[in-house]
Amino acid sequence: MRKLLPHIFILGTLISNPVLSQTVPEDSIHIFLDEVVLTEHRNLSAISGTMTGGIRIDTKLMQTYPKLFGYTDPIRYLQSLPGVSTNSDMSGGLHVQGGEMSHNIITVSDVPIYGSMSFSGLFSMFNQDHLPIVDFSTTTRLPFLGAELALDHADSIPGRLSGTATLGPITAQTTLCAPLSGSTALTLSVRRSFINTFYGRLLEYDGNPLRFGFTDANLTLLQRLNDRNTLDLNILWNHDEGGCEYGSLLTTMDCSWGNKMASLRWRHTGKVKSSTSLYYTDYSIYGNVSDGVNSGHMPAHITHAALQTSLTLPHAINIEADANYYDILPQDPHIDNNLEGTASQPRQESLLGNLYLSRLFRIGSSLEVTPHVLLSAYKEKGQYDCFNADPTLTIGYDMFRKGMITLETGMKHQYIVQTGMTNVGLPIEFWVAAGRYFKPQESLFATLSYDLQFYQSKYALSVQTYGKRLYNQVEYTGFIYDMLTRPYRLEDFILICNGYNYGINLMLTKQAGKVTGWLSYSFGQSLRQGDGVLFPKLFHSTHERRHEFNAVLTYHVGRWDLGGNFIMASGNPYTPAKNLYLLANTVVLYYDEYNSAQLPPYMRLDLSATYNLPRYKRLDHNINFSLFNTTAHKNYALGFIKADEINMTIRYKLAKLTIPVIPSISYTCRF
Repeated sequence: MRKLLPHIFILGTLISNPVLSQTVPEDSIHIFLDEVVLTEHRNLSAISGTMTGGIRIDTKLMQTYPKLFGYTDPIRYLQSLPGVSTNSDMSGGLHVQGGEMSHNIITVSDVPIYGSMSFSGLFSMFNQDHLPIVDFSTTTRLPFLGAELALDHADSIPGRLSGTATLGPITAQTTLCAPLSGSTALTLSVRRSFINTFYGRLLEYDGNPLRFGFTDANLTLLQRLNDRNTLDLNILWNHDEGGCEYGSLLTTMDCSWGNKMASLRWRHTGKVKSSTSLYYTDYSIYGNVSDGVNSGHMPAHITHAALQTSLTLPHAINIEADANYYDILPQDPHIDNNLEGTASQPRQESLLGNLYLSRLFRIGSSLEVTPHVLLSAYKEKGQYDCFNADPTLTIGYDMFRKGMITLETGMKHQYIVQTGMTNVGLPIEFWVAAGRYFKPQESLFATLSYDLQFYQSKYALSVQTYGKRLYNQVEYTGFIYDMLTRPYRLEDFILICNGYNYGINLMLTKQAGKVTGWLSYSFGQSLRQGDGVLFPKLFHSTHERRHEFNAVLTYHVGRWDLGGNFIMASGNPYTPAKNLYLLANTVVLYYDEYNSAQLPPYMRLDLSATYNLPRYKRLDHNINFSLFNTTAHKNYALGFIKADEINMTIRYKLAKLTIPVIPSISYTCRF
């Protein structure tokens, strides 16, 4: 009888206690602890984590989010987070906390990818089906001043052949994963665009037709050596082409660009975790320009080879080391009919070694303190060498149900930067190494954030404020006409300046229920200090977006996933033309004060509807309908010279990337 008493007591408690017998929503998880029920809503948001501590994107959950041209792009949704933006419809890069696009590092399987921008930002440079693991942080342990976006492949061996395919009038892509044995798997992905085939007449740059196309491929060979060791071979290749026809003064501008990457990586798990990689990565650009009189080409490239290793030891100790070799050709214009001539730009060869150390200390149940230090030795051959120690301190205070406060402060240096003509639509920005033209860039920064989950974790609130003091920043002051009409020396078009970035970011997320998504607002300024003679003493950087509001919502009903993405933002600063005239069939252009004007506000609404078809055996499939730029809002990109051949006049005007409402339908299947 005594053995039955505990069971009778528990049964009686369950029957008599109304709290334990109430109905729990289907999208909730409930845990019984004696006579207490803790209810947490299941997080259905594809984005989890915090802006300071790091964010992980669940690409499977993201399939329910608004799609563009049939697929969901993680980078596009990162751009809708507070403090993260793209420049305009003419750019697909990331600007984080007011920083340059090249202040961020994007890696694939731990390998840097230096050409991450596709034409106009319409398409991601990465195949999310091949790279389903997406991690983002506003800071990085690597020698870069900004954020880190890390993409990686799955590390499991499938039991059968599986894959994904998407077909539509704009793009087609497929991913196949085949088990070669019980411990070996091969994954192959291919993508190709058809946007000019079906939409070529719709895409215009201020009334002039645009051309664009891309092809890319990924291959991963995964070998599981045993329960604790894996070896993977990764290959990435992409090739993009784009161009635009202008008036008589700038007839054509065509460009091709692409990445090549190969890596071999060994990973070990256990009490001591380690990862060692040997890799090669390359980004090359080749541009052609013509103004009817002068014509030429502009090659540029960055090649990077490295050996890197990392260790995670007990007691939360992290050690990382790497040795890097860079071969860089900055933009090197060769103008055919320039009588004054153009000297070839010298190649740069650089060496960089890094050692990173960190340790997590837990003080009580609420406080975590993590000191970090990055030791770097850098040398540009024949030009410059230096050694830097970059300390960082992260403090997190967990107030449990009242949220978490995180403070991060420190110093960073960066040794390679990207610069060039921003916002011309084609990614002809090029990389330059520190030494010959500028000293390593430096940042003193501090970030304070507050994160709270409330209403049984159904909602999340994030508030972040940041400030950065920047040194040796690079502003490129030239434009395409300068290369065609005058001798070109890179140092004549580089402005070295210091500056400030500061701002505040707000985000409210709904993580559960039929309606999920987030609202975000950012205020930020990105200021640079000129010499007060040729440039203002204080001016706004080209990529500054002072105000930005984003709304991302998705609604699930029956077999339908409905969603939308809305963005409204301040226009970017630009330098207007002051005087312009035609001399001997050559344009002579004088600019006003640098970045003294601002483009009109930016706005865009994208809508998406996905119908999930009934499952057929092992086949999951759906049809997606999407509308890009639903309101047909015309967003301005930059200023350029417009020729009137009939009236024989020239004028400087703001240009629009005319992307009307672009409808798309696509079919996706997974097996």
